[in-house]
Amino acid sequence: MEALEKVGAWIADHPEFILLFAALLTIASVHYSQEIEMNVGTTAFVSEDSRLYQDYNSLYVERFGIDAIAVVIEADDVASPQVLKAMDRVAGHMKEVNHVLGILSISEIVAAAEEQTTGKRMIPDSQEEIDAILEKVDPAQLQALMPDRKHALLDIAVPLHVQDSIIDEIVADTEETIDDSEFPADTTLAVTGNIPLEISVKSEMSANMTELLVVAIVLMAIALLIFFRQSRYPILPLPVVLLGIAWTFGAMGYLKIPLSFVSMAAFPILIGLGIDYAIQFRTRIDEERMLGKPASEAAGLMTAHTVPAVFIALILTAAGFVALMTSSVPMVRDFGKLCTIGIFMCFISAALVGTTLLCHIKPPKNSDGNDSGGNDYDRKNSKDDGKSKGMARVGPVLAMTAETAVHKWKAVLAVASVVAVVGLYLDENIDTVTDYKKYIPQDLPELVNYRHLTKFFGGTDAMEVIVQGDDLTDPKTLHWMDKFASYEVNQRKEVRSAISIATYIKAAGGGQIPDDKTAIRAILDQLPSTVKDQYLNDHDTALIKLDLGNSQDNIGESGILELKNEIDKDIIWLEPPPGISVTQTGKGYLLSSVIVGLTTGRVEMTVLGLVLIYLLLLIIYRDAIKSLLPIVPMVIVIGWMGGAMSILGISYTPMTATLGALVLGVGSEYAVLIMERFYEELGKGGEIMDVLKKTFHRIGTAIASSGLTVVFGFSALVFSPFMITYNFGAVTVLSMIVALLMTFTVFPVLLIKLETRRHKFEEARAKLRSVAKRSALR
Repeated sequence: MEALEKVGAWIADHPEFILLFAALLTIASVHYSQEIEMNVGTTAFVSEDSRLYQDYNSLYVERFGIDAIAVVIEADDVASPQVLKAMDRVAGHMKEVNHVLGILSISEIVAAAEEQTTGKRMIPDSQEEIDAILEKVDPAQLQALMPDRKHALLDIAVPLHVQDSIIDEIVADTEETIDDSEFPADTTLAVTGNIPLEISVKSEMSANMTELLVVAIVLMAIALLIFFRQSRYPILPLPVVLLGIAWTFGAMGYLKIPLSFVSMAAFPILIGLGIDYAIQFRTRIDEERMLGKPASEAAGLMTAHTVPAVFIALILTAAGFVALMTSSVPMVRDFGKLCTIGIFMCFISAALVGTTLLCHIKPPKNSDGNDSGGNDYDRKNSKDDGKSKGMARVGPVLAMTAETAVHKWKAVLAVASVVAVVGLYLDENIDTVTDYKKYIPQDLPELVNYRHLTKFFGGTDAMEVIVQGDDLTDPKTLHWMDKFASYEVNQRKEVRSAISIATYIKAAGGGQIPDDKTAIRAILDQLPSTVKDQYLNDHDTALIKLDLGNSQDNIGESGILELKNEIDKDIIWLEPPPGISVTQTGKGYLLSSVIVGLTTGRVEMTVLGLVLIYLLLLIIYRDAIKSLLPIVPMVIVIGWMGGAMSILGISYTPMTATLGALVLGVGSEYAVLIMERFYEELGKGGEIMDVLKKTFHRIGTAIASSGLTVVFGFSALVFSPFMITYNFGAVTVLSMIVALLMTFTVFPVLLIKLETRRHKFEEARAKLRSVAKRSALR
């Protein structure tokens, strides 16, 4: 303790070194924060190191991975010569753009047909000629590109494996091209599809994170002005914590932690937690300085007594975040990393910069208006001076609440436990959402366009099946592929169509797949490369694409997971030819696996967090029962929140899946701080109940104020337009309120029951020793 007091005194006496350190770290952070990248793609949901992703990348993305930028065209007649010529101008330009693989549209079909007839590739001026050409087109193909005369689709195919920056340029080029292509005045155009939507989501996320930070700062300033209005410079902790947030941004860029749907919520949480640390430090320094102690001595006492307690709480919070790093979902792991780093950065800023500033401002006035002599809410018999009514009364109210809870301990524990058990039961039936389109603002223009696209042209959800063998042009293999595709369409109502290279060979063979390999090769040579390359790679790898339409909306995540499992069974049941391997992959297949990570995975993370926190407390206290005390109320909170989510209709997402570990880590802090102060006061002597009331009387205000301030910080998340964020904000705010409730009711019961039994045990052991000693003297 003496060494820590010297450290605190040194911090108070050497502000120039502390501020220089802070300035250098801030400069480095500003530099590295420029390197932060965004990730809302597949790798945010599935780890690149996993076998699932490696199969997806090597078998599908690198060989067949194609996505499309969709241009939706609406007009009185999209098959008119004027509209088709404008579409042809768009197609002609985009074909020349690097990395564009091809264009699919009715204008391409009409121009190609005209070329076959006249030898010149062009759109006819006659509507009759155009209609005649369209009548000869395969109805299914025409329906996919022009479901009616008022709607048409122009697809620009691009590979999945190119860099995001290149894709961004292609989308921008597309938008510029359609603006310059002289469509008729009555034509409505929209650039949409997965690619433009993801670009828009990234932009919206960046803007939303800035808005969340601003809202969090404003809410935090309001909270500090409300709860600490009696203090001098009540919002002083805020800039101190924002400094820690700036350092966290730097660490995020340096360690290459991407910004995702989950990690963008970390900063309001870190502001709330960081403010909590700063408040605890400030409360102790103010308490000591109001007793007339000089700044260096106050800083020393704070460092010796409060810093260790807060650091223990920080370690417990970090243990909850570390548990998140075991998740199979990368964005959840990144959230755990970011929060762990962030709380340490905020702790360092509060302990160093915050202490330095507090020691070089005037001390708070006591109730007599002087600069020293006592603390309104710290003194048991303090008088109300009229300046801090309300918060000064919180300590006595909480002391009375704890005392009442102890007297009625059976009712308190019964209600808390029953509600928790019911909540855990209801938790089992909560749905899991992995479709990122349900996470984002539903009025986002690009999402509205995407919904419009799927309304008229069908959804883009699909499952991909990869077939591998030495030579897939073997008739037996092609017959199996055709049989498998037909089986899936006929037996799985979710599968709208199934296309493979066998589909095109069969169509070219007049409805039959030739039994001669030479004839098959001849057909392949005649197929356009834009078609062949989508379904066959080097004759040893082929793709069967199962079209699921709007499966996310129609059957949901659980339905997709069930379908994936059924398709796996079908592959085994239909038994591929000898030497042929069949693997199910694709984006839909990968994302369905995330459901497992968010169901069993979240339970595992919560249990791991519980074990880690218990082991840390066991190392610190070396007392099995005492180490369990701060955890029990938080387990009850987790049960309560399961029930709350079920009643409120909130689904599990990568963000809400972190709730259990988050509650354990963050919520247990309050119990630890109370327990630390309780044993500090108990060491000075006194009856157990008197010590408990004194503990809540002295630090109850600080705990309640810092806890409610954290709630204000977390409340910023509720203002997000992202469903994934505001739902998480709602449950975290509610969980922190319930955590405070359990800390002030259930925890005092556990604490008193433990110490009462321990005291009785010590008395019994002392009596036995006394009897044994008297017996020995006889």
